[in-house]
Formats: sequence, C-alpha cells, structure tokens
Amino acid sequence: MKLASITALVAAAGLAVGANPVAAQDNAEVFKPVGQWSLDYGDDYCRLAHSYSNGKDTLTLAVERIQPGPMARMVLLSNAIKPYRSAQEIGWHFTPGDPERKARYTHAPTAGGPEYYNLGQFTVAPLVPPAPGKAPPLYDRAAEQASAKAFTGLVFDSGLSAPLQVETGDLSAPIAALQKCADDLAKSWGLDPAKLQTEKSPAVPDKGGVGWLPQGTIAFSDFGKLAGGSNQVRLMVDATGKPTSCAIHWVTLDATTNDKICKTLMGSAKFTPAMDAGGQPMPGFWVASPMFLGPPIKVNGPR
Repeated sequence: MKLASITALVAAAGLAVGANPVAAQDNAEVFKPVGQWSLDYGDDYCRLAHSYSNGKDTLTLAVERIQPGPMARMVLLSNAIKPYRSAQEIGWHFTPGDPERKARYTHAPTAGGPEYYNLGQFTVAPLVPPAPGKAPPLYDRAAEQASAKAFTGLVFDSGLSAPLQVETGDLSAPIAALQKCADDLAKSWGLDPAKLQTEKSPAVPDKGGVGWLPQGTIAFSDFGKLAGGSNQVRLMVDATGKPTSCAIHWVTLDATTNDKICKTLMGSAKFTPAMDAGGQPMPGFWVASPMFLGPPIKVNGPR
C-alpha cells in the first residue's frame, strides 16, 4: 500500500490545492480545507482523501475507486454529521448547479475516533441511463474531468438536523490522480490501461448476470452487509468471454461465503468479451454486487 500526496500533480496541472470560495448555503456549517489531498494506492483500491474544518470539528472526505470507470464510493468521517433518528438517506449535491442526490447511507462509530458514514457509490459526471436494450455508455474520462472542474464544493442537507457545506475547490486535478491510480490497478491485473481507454465495448454479462448465484448462496441475514457498495465482485474475463479469476473488493461477507460466490461464478458466468478499438475481442474485467446476481425476483400478478 502506498500513500502519496498529490500536491505535485495539482501543481503540474496549474491548479491551486486550496478551495475557491463558494456562496454558503443558508444555515450551513462551512468546512474549509486543512492540509493537502492525499491518494492511497491500495493493493485493490484507490482512495482520495482530504480533511476540512469549521473551526470546531473536522470532516474528512474520502472518494474510493476499485476499477477504471465512472463509479466511486463516498465516505465521510466526522462527529459533526447529525442525521435525524428516522433518516435512512442523506441528501447531497455538488456546488454549484448539481441536482440533489440521495444516498442510503451506512454508519458506524470508530474506536475513539470520528463517526464513519458510507454514502455508497456515485458518479462525478451525470450518469445517463442507457436506452432499453442498449449497452451502458462507455466511461468518458473527459466528461468526468469537465464535471470535476466545474464543481467547487459539496452540500449535505436533507436527512440532517443541520446542513454542512464542504469547500473543495476545483476537483479536476484530484480526480485526474484518481483516474491514474485506477489505471495502475488495471495494469496490476495484467490489462493494458491504454487499450481499456480506447475499447469499443467492455465485457458484457449474459442476461446481466441474473441467476448466476443460486438462492441461498448469501444468507438473507447477510444482505445488509452489501450496503454502501460493499463486497463488490470482480471477474477477469478473457478474449473468449470466459472468467479467469475472481476477487472481492471492500470485503464485508465472511471468507466461506465469498469463496462460494467466486467458485459459483467461475463456473456459471458467461460474457460477451470486451472489444478493442478495432472491434476485436480482448481481455477485460467486470465488477458488480452479488446482491444482483441471484435468481430473478418473482412478482405475483393481480388475483
């Protein structure tokens, strides 16, 4: 695991590390940056983090990514976050000009430290759903960078007794560093990051992966452990569409269950392989939650 400051990357991009002032939301506690961004090159993840202060409390924002792609996970560490007792979601948005987003969060105390809030997965650039029967759009790094450059902060509001505003400043350089870290992850898996960036299509699962895991593979009592984007399954897929290895990121299920998940998927998963820029099959990967790989949910019709 390698922890590196990205100050040099930001400076090379000609951008300041500190935040640009933004208009504070009414009644919001405003958190300003403390120190620099840091990037943790984990063995199977990338974690971008920065701390902020309102003069009384500290809030640490972490953005985590486990693959080259648009999805990331947001984690907050702070004692200043005060959800209503009945709240199941926290509303948040980038500033300025971002629609309100809702996060079904998970929460846990830390040993002698700040409270931990996992807001689950999100995208920096707006996520455009595919048309029915069409494949999802390819990961657009330039669009992600453009969105990151336009944002100057975040507001956490609905579901909280008092809103919080975090002044991040231009996020394009930090997100560029996160993109590079994710490329390094793919390289460690034996893939060519340059070919992934120009691929015509990623590996696509047969029938969306539904039905790959038999009922009972994951105990009903364990489904809560999959919240917040946890226990993501990564399958490496060769140029014939066959899975060649299985790994679990952000592990929350026990080793026996995860071994069962991987063993089952290695035998049942089928893919249309990734295609390079010339339309030729190439090795790729696929990441998903096991929550969505079970039998189709049966809906009873009207009686």
